[in-house]
Amino acid sequence: MRIRHAATALVALGAVSACAIGATLIHRDGVEADARESALRSSSWSVEASTDFGTTWAAPISSYGGHFPVRVDTAALRNQPAYQPFTLRTSVDSRNETLVMLRPGVLVDGDPATAAEVRVRAVSSEQGTCAAPTFARGAAGLLAGDATRPLPVNAPTADEPVVLPGATRTTPGAPETLCLEVSIAPNAPVADSVLTLAWPLDIARDDADA
Repeated sequence: MRIRHAATALVALGAVSACAIGATLIHRDGVEADARESALRSSSWSVEASTDFGTTWAAPISSYGGHFPVRVDTAALRNQPAYQPFTLRTSVDSRNETLVMLRPGVLVDGDPATAAEVRVRAVSSEQGTCAAPTFARGAAGLLAGDATRPLPVNAPTADEPVVLPGATRTTPGAPETLCLEVSIAPNAPVADSVLTLAWPLDIARDDADA
């Protein structure tokens, strides 16, 4: 199984945590970044992101979307899975609901053979949790099929978007956490290495013509 490499580069990737995993936004470069900034300035609608359960929020991102990247050390993953939250909410005065679609993961940096052995689960969590119990049967899966079953990095994603409630003039919308579990089998027949993986996000305003 081959995992294609992402064409974009990471910007200011967070330091690897004790769980051997970190996250931040990936920003596209050149003309597309300029177009995103222009669209954001001309629209009152935007979305904010957090990788620490809402303690801090990144600058708003527009409908050009972004990526959900993680950096993993597979040596640590052989002992136990790692969990990474990525929380999104509509910014203040963004009245419309927002639709978020997760796309299949890609390998940004690292050994493709090792990445092919990595397995992931992904669910949305209204409660904001991101740990093993979050993946109980009945959780809203972000990958196609059974949300309790670990799948390859580039597994197909679900067709249904995550819906972020609209904000008000003075308060942001209710947050929604995307929770990713990353693991590798203890006996996986590959050398351990540090991998940077990313899941593209499509972000759209509901009823964009309103």
